[in-house]
Amino acid sequence: MRASILLWSTASGIILGLFIDATLIAVSLLLGAALPAISTRLHHRWFSVAAAIVLVTVPVAFAILGFLEGQLKSV
Repeated sequence: MRASILLWSTASGIILGLFIDATLIAVSLLLGAALPAISTRLHHRWFSVAAAIVLVTVPVAFAILGFLEGQLKSV
């Protein structure tokens, strides 16, 4: 039972992180449409690399938090 609690808590953390990623992408698309000057700056290589790092880090961080939450639940 403990393993299933850890697995489900970790999976829910990943899913929550993906929802936050989708929200961040939507906000960046809205800002790009509303402010065209910002849109031209979003095509720089360093910005793309930074955005990719953030988009990967968010679900990983939430997966870790979900795992820690599962450990607290299973005690």
